[in-house]
Amino acid sequence: MCKLLLITFLTVCCLNSSSANYSNNALDKIYNTYFYAYIRVEGKFLSKKLKVKVDLGDSDEQIAEGEKLSEVLTNKKSYASILNYMSKIGYELVSTFDLTDNYNGSGGTSGIIYIMKKAEE
Repeated sequence: MCKLLLITFLTVCCLNSSSANYSNNALDKIYNTYFYAYIRVEGKFLSKKLKVKVDLGDSDEQIAEGEKLSEVLTNKKSYASILNYMSKIGYELVSTFDLTDNYNGSGGTSGIIYIMKKAEE
């Protein structure tokens, strides 16, 4: 009987110590909230520079921040430099889309749309 109680006690102690305990910080990381950015990049007429429009949302703060980012990113010459800048400030690329034009049966890509996200701080 004593052996049975000892084995039961040891089993309960081992199982209890190996169970997962999550702190609030760990749960916050699992259920993160993200901010999204819609970035439209088009070429300028007769120029190698790019025109960029950043949409972060509807609030006044988001509109102001989007306009500020649009000014910083406009006139860059490389699509990669736009992605590098956004990555540097904490955004991660989610998806890309091509902007296509069609004129008299001939078409082509006129720009790119980037969808990016940033974890809430």
